[in-house]
Amino acid sequence: MDPVSSDSGAPRDSEWFREPTRREHGIAASLFIAFGFFFLALFIVTHGWWFRWVIAGLGIYSILHGVGHARDFVRQRRGES
Repeated sequence: MDPVSSDSGAPRDSEWFREPTRREHGIAASLFIAFGFFFLALFIVTHGWWFRWVIAGLGIYSILHGVGHARDFVRQRRGES
């Protein structure tokens, strides 16, 4: 086996750190928002337990992150960058 040096001049893989596609933004938005609502439902179920406030915070954060992905989904639909 020949060792490959890091400065061999080989082109970097442009797909390694690429921007998410429109489809991936849609999937991420739906997952984050669904998990956010799940965490908020779990907040209601765990009445009387102090950790439920942490669960509510996770739910709100997840929904907000999902809304960001939904915004990017719509922007890519319009052709904006």
